[in-house]
Amino acid sequence: MSRTNTRSLVRRVAQDGDPHAALSLYEQSMVSGHKRIALLRYMDARDLAVPLTPRHHAYAHAIASVMSDRDMQAIAREALRRSRERQARRG
Repeated sequence: MSRTNTRSLVRRVAQDGDPHAALSLYEQSMVSGHKRIALLRYMDARDLAVPLTPRHHAYAHAIASVMSDRDMQAIAREALRRSRERQARRG
């Protein structure tokens, strides 16, 4: 996926709360082998009520299982911040 496409999807998730864009970003992270950003995108997708498959959950669980508590707390704080910003934009 090109950087332009990625930026467009990120904007759609952040500004519009687009669940399809959230799923596309998460799946791209899975294909790319991302760790931290994949978990953030997984949490974005969950927050936007994206219907996730067992494969989606398994990938996030595998990443989370090897991260430190400190790293997981930082990711959770970032996911919460992102969620609150999306909610504020939607009013």
